[in-house]
Amino acid sequence: MADVAFLGYGRMAQAISAGLNRANLAPYAKQAAADIASGPLTELGARLGLTVSKSNSGLFDLSDTVIIAVKPHQVRDVLSEVSPCVKNHLVISIAAGVKLSTLQSLLPPSTSIIRVIPNLPALVGKGVTLMCAGTSIDRQLLERAKKIFESVGSVFELDERLFDTGTAVSGSGPAFLFLVMEAMIRGAVRLGLPWDLAREMVLKTAQGSAATALEHFELSLASLRDQVTSPGGTTAEGLLELEEGSLTALFHRALEAAAEKGRQLA
Repeated sequence: MADVAFLGYGRMAQAISAGLNRANLAPYAKQAAADIASGPLTELGARLGLTVSKSNSGLFDLSDTVIIAVKPHQVRDVLSEVSPCVKNHLVISIAAGVKLSTLQSLLPPSTSIIRVIPNLPALVGKGVTLMCAGTSIDRQLLERAKKIFESVGSVFELDERLFDTGTAVSGSGPAFLFLVMEAMIRGAVRLGLPWDLAREMVLKTAQGSAATALEHFELSLASLRDQVTSPGGTTAEGLLELEEGSLTALFHRALEAAAEKGRQLA
């Protein structure tokens, strides 16, 4: 029996799979997978040493923990297909926008279901995963799911009604931060820095700033910002420009728009 099985083995499933192997929580030899693109998966499975199921339904004979990692628009068809095979399984969905109520309606009533939303940095083991489950789920199963996703970063249990807001922060947030970093790089290049040097400087500045804020979590970001801002200095001048451009308000509106879109998609 495999410790974990993936129904769908795309980029995010592969990231989780690699994290489990790296943490030795479930080495590749203790994993199984099934996917529509069976040819590439068979080749990948042979290289990594994971078991490849010939069918979606057969996957449920290989493990009692199955992660649903297909595209959101495929979830209904896939779960309708495998529902007769779901017995005492823990089913974890990473499909964005597919609510617990939808998952529960497609699977047997007694199925233990957990909904999670990982984000892009899971690819490098620095992800943020949101997690929620029905009120009746066994706490041990929830802990099992948390350990799986802690292999690729941090896990936050969140009431499902806050998932759209949480996803706007952790799911869309990396794109917003990439845009800010890109803007800083382009600004530095405009002022004369070579492109590669500007890129490395900005990325490492962002990395160091996040690490500092985490290391000194007891301090507010405003107080950390004050430590960089000397009266009448360069930072103060730059911050004034950002505030006059309504940067804070823009981020508020971006998060609101992303959260609202998530509600619409759901």
